[in-house]
Amino acid sequence: ILTPLTLMGLVAGVTPAQAAIVAGWNSFNASMATYPRAADTVGANITSTGLDTAGITRVLNSVSFRLGGSTNPWNTTSTVSTNQYVEFAVQPGAGFQVDFTNLQLNASRNNPGVLDLVLRSSVDGFTNNLGTQVSLTNSFNTYSFDLSSLAPQTGPVQFRLYGLNASAGVLFIANNSTNVAGGGFVALNGDITPTPTVSTPEPSGIVSLIAVGALGAASLRRRG
Repeated sequence: ILTPLTLMGLVAGVTPAQAAIVAGWNSFNASMATYPRAADTVGANITSTGLDTAGITRVLNSVSFRLGGSTNPWNTTSTVSTNQYVEFAVQPGAGFQVDFTNLQLNASRNNPGVLDLVLRSSVDGFTNNLGTQVSLTNSFNTYSFDLSSLAPQTGPVQFRLYGLNASAGVLFIANNSTNVAGGGFVALNGDITPTPTVSTPEPSGIVSLIAVGALGAASLRRRG
């Protein structure tokens, strides 16, 4: 169906943006992997991706991606610890931008346990939360963090999940899901489009406009 906005875009020679997966990761053995780990699913015109972690134990498990435990455990306070996170990084190619829509995460925690998560980005220096804080349960759920507040990005961007209010020894457990774009355990989604360009008049065109303006002014003076 051609909506008025779509028609306007076609007339202007602009391809309508199509929401797509920007980068997605399938679950893997956190303890045995090499970091940063490239995404398994990558959108068109995305040149660089990477998943990394800091300050949390990478747990040996061949079924799901797991972090935490008694050594280098998750943050137990209600304040973000900036040196402990899971990071997802992407970079669009030259001449392209990403208008992010959301980050999907399919995760749980062990039982009993408590683990809350917030998401931040490098756009504002990891200062403000994106979307709402989530509390993991002992069953898998697909969570969506809203990224629509971000302006389109033309350079590298990092998103970091921070843990809060963790109980002792709690594990973060993530697994693949069909509810996540690309079928992995995490996906960054958005519109990948050419970076808009602003037309600048050629110097000769500017001179012509000035000349036309001068002739018009002279004509008005003669009539007066």
